[in-house]
Amino acid sequence: MRQGNVEDNVKQTLELLRNDNSVMELRILKTVEGTVSGYFDKNDPLAKAASSYDSKVAGIYTTLNPVKDSLLTRSENHTTPYAKRATSDQDIASRKWLPIDLDPIRRSGISSTDKEHDAALVLVREIKQYFDGQGWSEPILADSGNGFHLLYAIDLPNDDASRDLIKKILELLDFKFSNEMVDIDTTTYNAARIWKLYGTKACKGDNTEDRPHRYSRIIKCPEEIVGVTKEQLNELTEKLVLPIKDVNQGQTVAVTNSIDVGTWLNEKGIEIAAQGTWQTNATKYVLKTCPWNGEHTDRSAYIVQFQNGSIAAGCHHNSCSQSDWHSLRKKFEPDYSPQEDSIKRKPTQADTLIRLGSSTKFFKNDLEEAYAEIKINDHTELWKVKSRTFKMWLTKKYFEETGQATTSDAMNQALGVMEMMAMFDGEEHRLHLRVAEKNDKYYYDLANSDWKVIEITPTGCEIVENPPILFTRNKNTKAQVIPDFDGDIRLLLKHVRIKSEDDQILLLIYAVACLIPNIPHAVLVFSGEKGAAKTTSMRNIRQVIDPAVRDLMTMPNSIQDLAISLANNYMPCFDNLDNLSAAKSDMLCIASTGGGFSKRTLFTDDDETLLELQRCPALNGINVVVTRPDLMDRSIPIELERISEEDRKEESVVRSEFERDKPSIVGGAFQILSKAMAIYPDVKLDKLSRMADFTRWGFAIAEAMGYEGERFLEAYKNNQNKSNEEAISSHPVAAVIVALMRNCNSWTGSVAELLTRLDYEAGRERIDTNVKSWPKAAHILSRRLKEVKSNLKEVGITFDIRHGGDAKKVTIKKVGSNIVPFDQKKINLPSSPEEIELSPDYDEFSGW
Repeated sequence: MRQGNVEDNVKQTLELLRNDNSVMELRILKTVEGTVSGYFDKNDPLAKAASSYDSKVAGIYTTLNPVKDSLLTRSENHTTPYAKRATSDQDIASRKWLPIDLDPIRRSGISSTDKEHDAALVLVREIKQYFDGQGWSEPILADSGNGFHLLYAIDLPNDDASRDLIKKILELLDFKFSNEMVDIDTTTYNAARIWKLYGTKACKGDNTEDRPHRYSRIIKCPEEIVGVTKEQLNELTEKLVLPIKDVNQGQTVAVTNSIDVGTWLNEKGIEIAAQGTWQTNATKYVLKTCPWNGEHTDRSAYIVQFQNGSIAAGCHHNSCSQSDWHSLRKKFEPDYSPQEDSIKRKPTQADTLIRLGSSTKFFKNDLEEAYAEIKINDHTELWKVKSRTFKMWLTKKYFEETGQATTSDAMNQALGVMEMMAMFDGEEHRLHLRVAEKNDKYYYDLANSDWKVIEITPTGCEIVENPPILFTRNKNTKAQVIPDFDGDIRLLLKHVRIKSEDDQILLLIYAVACLIPNIPHAVLVFSGEKGAAKTTSMRNIRQVIDPAVRDLMTMPNSIQDLAISLANNYMPCFDNLDNLSAAKSDMLCIASTGGGFSKRTLFTDDDETLLELQRCPALNGINVVVTRPDLMDRSIPIELERISEEDRKEESVVRSEFERDKPSIVGGAFQILSKAMAIYPDVKLDKLSRMADFTRWGFAIAEAMGYEGERFLEAYKNNQNKSNEEAISSHPVAAVIVALMRNCNSWTGSVAELLTRLDYEAGRERIDTNVKSWPKAAHILSRRLKEVKSNLKEVGITFDIRHGGDAKKVTIKKVGSNIVPFDQKKINLPSSPEEIELSPDYDEFSGW
């Protein structure tokens, strides 16, 4: 890479790494604006955005593999602060690179020394030399700033087989080459792995003379980048085999506590090429020359000593397939007897439990939670390793074999080992609650005892008996009925009394949209007077989308409890609300559009439990309980009409009638979704609302249902206008601004002068300014204005705040004639201190 400024260097990198106009994500972590992310199909804006953060953050990263084009709409050729979504493995179009990351071993959060940096360079040259001997094409050699990278071009589909192949290659390289100074990162196998953006500076820790910050850069790139073939990749994995991981075979354990392998090798004059920790519980010794066959000089021979003293030894070459630790000792110690290394002991309860549990397949999810994949009868079940269900299954297996019960200590020991196996040896699968997407197909978990799911494609729906690993369940998950795919979702309207036709259309489209994974979902808000069956209506809708043991919940008191409720329910429904605090409103916004919540793990000091949230929240109350503009923008408020005495029915009759129609409603919803999937790619809209994904999908769903897409857009716009009116009328500052601008076209003055004028207007309109939500100072007014800027714009009012010498100046203009008439009766001001809690995001100095 030739020398130049950061922006030019990044452009050079992109010209080498990008394929045509493929989309890449730029991601900057831990900035003052949280995670910053953007999607780019053009080099110039990406390089400019990256250079603006250079030297200000620990590192700047990008996706190596091309991202699906549709993600460009998240943040097209610009970055977005406080990004709530990042590229996942399923968002990658294909795999174009095999990334090998050599990182010096040191404490986290600091840069490498020159000595550590040079050690990584020595090892990267050894690895390249090894691959040259295998006939591989030339890679890109790069300096990451702290270590070194090798990038080999490949061309593989983004599927499970490719992931497993690359994962195995990295594990083999780690075993063969990692040493006490430098590790090969074995976690870079996932398709959406972010990678150091060459040309930017690596700034881990402080920049010191001993541990300097360095610029990442491409050192060498072949004139023509030629890919390594799939056959060459497979040949490598067939040639190299990792040592055994389970030394607890049968009823005995080989123990060699009297032997220290490192000392023994030195005594025998056997040279070690690489030494280091392996699989967290063993020490590996990779030998320079095979002691069984001196012609094998390619690091093929190895010895591994486990924590309990057991030893595994061998050579990867077929001619040494019978070589082991016993034959090695016999070669150097002719009088050696294998009985010297082994003692017999009866397995403990924990040993037996580990052996029985090892018949399952262990893996981890993307939040690093350990799971077991259990074959039961003719289907597969997935359970957390530390769940009650898995413990009961393991207890049953132990009792069937021994006729005895196991102790709690033995069970805990065994579960700890199995959790370790899942975390360090298992594959990684992203698990979902109720809905998921894989390979452009949608899946819905029926949550029944056979673990069947519905597969939805643009050509139809079917029930699948052995689906891919996709879903997790919890105590509140309830089985869905077997759907009737010839049914009609419109039957749902028999069981929900909605006043307007617009809202009827929106409810049906909302229900189908809830079955779509990985998109923001609108918040359903039911309101209505007593006797409007709000609770029953919400319960019925949840039974269609996400049946639950406890289908309706009260709003938790704490934010942490609310986050847990949202994480454990795909459609969390909160019943009979009076109001929402600012913090809870913000949490519902996160759940609607997608985000995460972190809390301290129980009984630990510094471990975090991460909760991933992208849900379909629903609320109900006599009044519209959503008052904050951010949440109102994401909501679909629907008013229910009161049931007359003549139409009232007993609870048992209502339930019976709904259960009779439920298979038809559910099946009809999936058929509509299937049709909408075929329509969606061709939907092009001139304008999108804040809930852009819901708007475009809503258009496609309306077309699939036989409504015109434009009819949905009209209904949704009317609903949003109603929401906007609610947001303004429930916000005292917005309401008074509307009153102020009713009879003038513009107003200009300082923010302090505006506050004085608003106090006067509030008195004229009889709005109580003694409530805590009314601003008492100019800087608080700035915050309040920012909260409703978009809402005021919707009704034709804009404002601008600028520094004007000794005070901030505000200019308010009326840019349309659609000013909402002021109606004091509609004002819904906060009634308690909890209501007016400020979000930490509202900062008057953050710009407009």
